[in-house]
Amino acid sequence: MALFGRKNKAPGSRQPAERSREPADTHPLVGRRVYCQVCDADRTFSRCWRRTALMRRCPACGALFESPGKLYRDFQPECPQCAEPLEQVGFDYGICDGCGSKYEIVEGTKPGLLPNQRQRAERARIGKTYKRKP
Repeated sequence: MALFGRKNKAPGSRQPAERSREPADTHPLVGRRVYCQVCDADRTFSRCWRRTALMRRCPACGALFESPGKLYRDFQPECPQCAEPLEQVGFDYGICDGCGSKYEIVEGTKPGLLPNQRQRAERARIGKTYKRKP
């Protein structure tokens, strides 16, 4: 009998669930309403999560970090190849359902936009980019 999308399988073909050897890097959270700067309105963020481990791979370009601890010594870590902002351990993040922008959500404060590559290029073009002094 097929329940909840499960298909009938031949007897004896049952295999144990494969477990990941690495711990989960994120923990899913319940969606919430947050102010989106791009939409300029309160929006629903149905995809929210908490970062539980250092990022070992860039979500934008896929670069693998040899020693992510060195990147996380900076105030705002970023990918050395594409300058994508990396997520901090213990912080909550969410994606706006309206425009798809990614935000760092800290309770009791204004959400911080983590601009994607297109948004960073637009900000650089109009002069609203923040670049740290070396």
